[in-house]
Amino acid sequence: MQKKQRQLEFEILRILAMLMIVCLHYLSKGGLLTEPYSENISSNGYIAWFVEAFCVVAVNIYVLISGYFGIGNNGSSVWKRIYNVWIKVIFYSVFVGIIFSVAAMFNIGDLAKPDIYKIFCYVFPIVTEHYWFATSYVILCIFIPFINAGFEKLEKKDIEILLGILLLVFCISKTVIPMQLPWDKYGYDAFWFVTVYITGGYIKRFGISFVKNKRTAFMIYVFSQMLVFACFVALRQVYMITGMFNTMLSYSYSYNFLLCYTGAVGLFCLFDIYSKKQKDISKNVPLCNLITKLSGATFGVYLIHEHIDIRGLWGIFVDSDTLLRGSSFVFILNLIVTVLIVYAACTFIELLRQTIGEKIEKLRKHK
Repeated sequence: MQKKQRQLEFEILRILAMLMIVCLHYLSKGGLLTEPYSENISSNGYIAWFVEAFCVVAVNIYVLISGYFGIGNNGSSVWKRIYNVWIKVIFYSVFVGIIFSVAAMFNIGDLAKPDIYKIFCYVFPIVTEHYWFATSYVILCIFIPFINAGFEKLEKKDIEILLGILLLVFCISKTVIPMQLPWDKYGYDAFWFVTVYITGGYIKRFGISFVKNKRTAFMIYVFSQMLVFACFVALRQVYMITGMFNTMLSYSYSYNFLLCYTGAVGLFCLFDIYSKKQKDISKNVPLCNLITKLSGATFGVYLIHEHIDIRGLWGIFVDSDTLLRGSSFVFILNLIVTVLIVYAACTFIELLRQTIGEKIEKLRKHK
């Protein structure tokens, strides 16, 4: 029963992380993140950047979950995972692409007809980075059997040295050196995913000695993300006075920025500790089933609202100019309602796809 309970806690974290991702896209693609070098940022503009700071850990959270539960799995389960990811990605990439292409052919809405680039994105979504997360995740999965084998053979000290080197190269160096490093992809690359995956595996196997209670874990998350926002404000002030660092004002919002990394680890450890110390809630079967269903639909939520033909439609829901100049209460309310509507609609579509797929599979087996 304990194992089931712990799984349930992380399913809740998975749902929370996807809500954060939708929120990130609402802010960025909705045009609510005022350019950092703009002379005037409204109070709502600062609120947008503040919310962005607390949500930017979401991608790292997903990879931490993969590492936490992926360590110890055999190679066959990894190849199955790659296959399942590829099937879902290709389904939504092609299916949604067909819908928008047909709509464009019949002049439904102000839609451009697909060019050769878009067609390639539909058919080859992994290699074209139609969904950058899926591309990096699939590359990570290719290396997972070797990473897992290393965990079986290496001692704790060896793993700590390896993780330390990876963090030094891909995280700490970019955090302290005020310039764009040649290999820095802001955490969008598979190298960073490998680093975070190993971190998740390390937490699962050894834990983190100084994070022993929920309060500590929560404060690590909160202070890390507040410092992310503080770095943004401080660099902006430096730029306004000196004109320096104009290309680095939002640097702290990179997935591989040290504070983003520590914030993700803090939030992840909070749920890990919470799952071990709380009473067993898995006895509430309806709640458990609901959480499991919602969690199982999260990847579909990402694939739907981040499709190349959909990701540019945030303007339908978001009037950025009005929201940035208006009431903060209206802005926050619009954020919450819009994110929940998009999340709910995408979840419904994904659950419908799963239901239809299960029925087709049953019919196939009966034959």
